[in-house]
Amino acid sequence: MSVSVTVDVDGVAGLACRPGGPWDGRLTPRSEHEFVWAGLRRVVDVLARHDAPATFYVPGATVEEDPPVFEELVAAGHEIAHHGHAHLPTPSLDAAAERDELLRGIEALAGIGVVPGGYRAPGWELTPVTLGLLGELGFAWDSSLMGDERPYRVGPLVELPVHWRLDDVPYWTSLRDPREVLAIWTAEADDAGGHITFTIHPELTGRGHRLTLLEGLLDHVGPTITHGRAAAAA
Repeated sequence: MSVSVTVDVDGVAGLACRPGGPWDGRLTPRSEHEFVWAGLRRVVDVLARHDAPATFYVPGATVEEDPPVFEELVAAGHEIAHHGHAHLPTPSLDAAAERDELLRGIEALAGIGVVPGGYRAPGWELTPVTLGLLGELGFAWDSSLMGDERPYRVGPLVELPVHWRLDDVPYWTSLRDPREVLAIWTAEADDAGGHITFTIHPELTGRGHRLTLLEGLLDHVGPTITHGRAAAAA
């Protein structure tokens, strides 16, 4: 069994997938996304204490806000993967706009010396057009779909499947106790039998005692943690 701990660092770009678009003038939702930087520092500190590598899916626009933050992640042994550029909802884009989003994201990651091998669609909303473009642009894996519980092939790509039960958003939306979520996640890891992908968001799990979820998960899965690239190659 192997585990990927993945971190979606959407930042303010993540507002693009919320009702109202990138920013509709409401400061409170924006401020929650701005907490991503404080939450990210806390998440990275927990990973460092456990000597655990993670895969960070980051929109190009977020990388461009503070490139040194992501250069430090790479230097620490973490992996950076593609998560769009402006985190736009993919189904709302035509083929030309999808290509532009991918190319702009690739360019932003190139600015910090990263050639991304993996992709995760904003909001996990992948389209057939996206899949064709990912193959054309040389990506090795995707992590947006739910067609199986173990890695499987989608055209030329390896799919590292996700699911809402393995994502922090549904739990924190309902204000669950981190201990309860940890019990669910460790049970899921024990039952996986192959590879399993967990997803956290720093602006959510990086707040207060919620970090105990990440601490407990890392304690539980220990040396089975691997990068997305390694999981896709296995």
